Amino acid sequence: MSKVNNHQLIRKRISSDLISLSSILRDRSGGVFRNPEVLTSAANEVERFGRDNEWCYEVPDLIFSVAVPQGVLPRDCGSGLDVKFNLSLKGSCLPSGDDDELIDLILDLEISSPEKGYICAWHFDRHIGQEGDNKTEAHPLYHFQHGGKALAGLDDIFGMSLMLPAPRLPFPPMDAILAIDFVLSNFSGDAWNRLRNDTAYLRLLRSAQLRFWKPYMVRLATWWTPGPKSDGWVDQIFPHLA
Repeated sequence: MSKVNNHQLIRKRISSDLISLSSILRDRSGGVFRNPEVLTSAANEVERFGRDNEWCYEVPDLIFSVAVPQGVLPRDCGSGLDVKFNLSLKGSCLPSGDDDELIDLILDLEISSPEKGYICAWHFDRHIGQEGDNKTEAHPLYHFQHGGKALAGLDDIFGMSLMLPAPRLPFPPMDAILAIDFVLSNFSGDAWNRLRNDTAYLRLLRSAQLRFWKPYMVRLATWWTPGPKSDGWVDQIFPHLA
């Protein structure tokens, strides 16, 4: 089979998984998702775009409707929250679990109270080093960061809160499946537990973990293998290692 056909099969599998995820979230998440059909649009994008050896897709404005979690401040922030999920992803067509296949990853989470107008935001990305980067701060290859562009221009309404761009928190890379599971695990425990008992959802989740988390975890564990520490990728994914 030609290399091009192998690449087409990889894109086809990614597209099929996104369509399956859309169906599962629509039928079995208990109404947490307002517009799971955006995942079907992302699936179509996988097959339409991308070079022969690459794939890409975007999930724009997927909306979760979630309960207000315990410990939220201010306490009177309304009866429910919206989580707006925006993901842009590009990868190389590699066999599952062989290596880190991601080229670009940007995930923005905007959590808001529709009733009261409060807003919070988190940003997750694959760092691409650029000239002018501050080399004195830890900058893991894949990391979460509080705030980001969603809070730009709101500096005069935070009262005594101090909004810092640091720290950057290391976390394994995520596609749409893993990122949605992450959001559910933090903002909608009931839906998360329900889906974790669904065999079709678990199949998608395990496949995504094999594809994106295994290379990260395996490479990270090599740090404790005897011998010189010459793997620059390990240094990048977790720069705190000594």
